[in-house]
Amino acid sequence: MHRKIIGLLAGCALLAAGCATPHPRTAAEGQAVFAALQQAAAVAGKKVEPSIALVKIAKGTAAQAPQSTPGVIRIGGSSGATTMCGAVLTARGHVLIPSVIKADDDSRITVFIGENEYAARPLKTDETLGMTILKLDADATFVPLDVSQNADLAVGEWAVIVRPTDETADYQKLSTLVVCQGEMAGRHRRFLLNLSFTSSAGALVVNLNGQWAGILDGGMVLAASDLRDDLKTFLAEAAGAKSPDDEKKKKGWFGSILEPINKEYAKAKNLTPSGLWVAHAVKGGSAANAGVRDGDLITALNGKPLRLSGVRAHEYFLKSLHPRVGEKFSVTVLRNNAPVELGGTFGKLPEQPVLRAEDLGVTVSGISDSEVYTRNLFADRGVLVTEVHRGSPAATSGTLRQTLIAKDDVILELAGVPTANVAAFGKVLEAIRRARPPVVLVKYQRGRMTGYAGLNLAIGEKDHGDKQ
Repeated sequence: MHRKIIGLLAGCALLAAGCATPHPRTAAEGQAVFAALQQAAAVAGKKVEPSIALVKIAKGTAAQAPQSTPGVIRIGGSSGATTMCGAVLTARGHVLIPSVIKADDDSRITVFIGENEYAARPLKTDETLGMTILKLDADATFVPLDVSQNADLAVGEWAVIVRPTDETADYQKLSTLVVCQGEMAGRHRRFLLNLSFTSSAGALVVNLNGQWAGILDGGMVLAASDLRDDLKTFLAEAAGAKSPDDEKKKKGWFGSILEPINKEYAKAKNLTPSGLWVAHAVKGGSAANAGVRDGDLITALNGKPLRLSGVRAHEYFLKSLHPRVGEKFSVTVLRNNAPVELGGTFGKLPEQPVLRAEDLGVTVSGISDSEVYTRNLFADRGVLVTEVHRGSPAATSGTLRQTLIAKDDVILELAGVPTANVAAFGKVLEAIRRARPPVVLVKYQRGRMTGYAGLNLAIGEKDHGDKQ
């Protein structure tokens, strides 16, 4: 029976594409083809129906309901509420929706799975994906989407969009046949459809074998095979999330400054146009510790070749990275025209010490290796001026109407004593406070120029600065 359906579907594909066939089909044969197609679509849709949800989001104040699009079936929803589809990811009731909802949002979220209604709350948001994971307030057990069974859509292939409804349609599941018409490249590829479904965001899309092909988003299908690994990470983070501070501690750091390869150069040298030059591997960073060097060309991340070119290749790399402290990573680099496989562990971005010196009227921080490179500093010893306080000794106008000390200056000495780092700067500052001189001489570096400024300590407040 299955082979018969596939054979009939092949004929149906020809009819849908408008292709001429060697032998004209009779009306009965055409009816049999479409009956088989409808049967296959119904069977395929059944495999994901238990894992789809209808999500209604009502703002604290009544919001205008989205306008319907001509030719699109409205999946339900009441005035003042936004309605979308969701995908159940776990048996404990984690639901994915294609919308960004912050944890402190005052929206009232109601989720329907079949005829059952549940309250839900936003658990974690991924702004890169543009999605949120909700947690249902229920002790029930749910049927999660099988993300391991996924498949890409080929151009001309039939697919099925499966959508939920509410009481207005008796909670039925709507299955709509569509045809894949193309593919858009990106970190997450998108399949183009022959029909528009802009008001059915979050609906699940399967092929005729019932394998998950993607999620409807912006009228296109977000490819399941590209989304799967990110979803697993996203879900794991959501399930283990405790607080924003806890999440911040978990975030890792690759530690490199990358530049896309020039496409013309890549073509001339027979290199991948998706490669990224390592302009600088930061000392002590995860990349440098893994053996990445300045001048390497990154061609693959975690065993997968980079995609796209130019700025889009850089964006693809950053979105694919997902650095988490303690997790392993691997990169393939081209070095001296030979591929080199490197592996490492993500570390944490080091926080530079900060000191606010009201006496002088500046806030200073330590200088990281990456700041020396990105800010084009000509000094790696000293403290970086990150803020100049208004009405302070440092903010006094000097020559050319510039302040005596400016943001991004590097202070090298105070009163003739070197200030190699924030700790040394603080010790010298304490000594100056005890001595109470009327003027303190500051040696600084501004770009390539080294200069001196005499700061009148009688100007402004004399509150002692504290480390932050």
